[in-house]
Amino acid sequence: MKTGKSNNTTGRMNPTQKHFLDTSVARSKLLGTLAYKQYFESQFADQPLYISNYVQMEIKRSYLINLISFYFVLHLETINNIGDAIALWSNRFKTSELKAILQLIPQLFSIHQLNFSSPQDKEKALSILGIYIKRFELILRRKFNNTNIDSTACARALVSLNVDLKNPVLGLKQFADEFGDVKTCRSKCQIDQFLLVQYRSEISRLVEQASQLPKNTNTRGFINIANNLKEILAVGATACDCKRCEKIGDAVIALDAPRNMRLEHTDNSFDYLCPPINQPHYKHPSENQIVMNVSIENSES
Repeated sequence: MKTGKSNNTTGRMNPTQKHFLDTSVARSKLLGTLAYKQYFESQFADQPLYISNYVQMEIKRSYLINLISFYFVLHLETINNIGDAIALWSNRFKTSELKAILQLIPQLFSIHQLNFSSPQDKEKALSILGIYIKRFELILRRKFNNTNIDSTACARALVSLNVDLKNPVLGLKQFADEFGDVKTCRSKCQIDQFLLVQYRSEISRLVEQASQLPKNTNTRGFINIANNLKEILAVGATACDCKRCEKIGDAVIALDAPRNMRLEHTDNSFDYLCPPINQPHYKHPSENQIVMNVSIENSES
């Protein structure tokens, strides 16, 4: 099975190498196709894998919150069955959120042999989904080692999910409300100090580097990140909010990654973020590449 590429490290296994996973790799380890999970197993074997509170937060923001949102769509009194909930969700949410849910829901409910047209199976579906949400959040916290480093002091990362499965609504709503209260969370975090003081010189170098690059498919993501960092440098702390933080997440992860660990990623942006700050890194193939390679290998065997 093919491995990824990196400008400054090799993909060969090193028993003493510690691995810090960016959000895309951590999420794929949990939610990827069987072929992709097997690829990462071949890469890391039994070596310890690390993530940070900030990476956990990004997975909660991009996946867990969307699961909870779907739960409350299904919970609506005007929604009679699973099929109606999926239809309403498809009309309300943007593509990335839609894709994540539509990958899971049909599979999860089909395993339990639920009828998507049956009003009687709606309550069963809510119960199953509540259990899945609680279990996923628990696995996210326990599957990986935590670096216990988050120089941003991200308050969203510290919002806890406490769900009583006999009455999941209250716990799920409290988590969604607290996680979504970006004004309060921002008032508690230190992202401005992180960007404007602790790593100001590194960010200035990244912005300068981006200004010299041609804009193409490989550089576009990094340049977009650098443009947001440039805005923060120009405007100051008021330019730092949770929405902006989402746009520069890869930079935050790279800057706060332990320098004694190799940052494992799939996004092109890290190829430009990591070398200037001397962060070891390795770019893995995308899920599509791995799945296609496996299909080709199987057809040739």
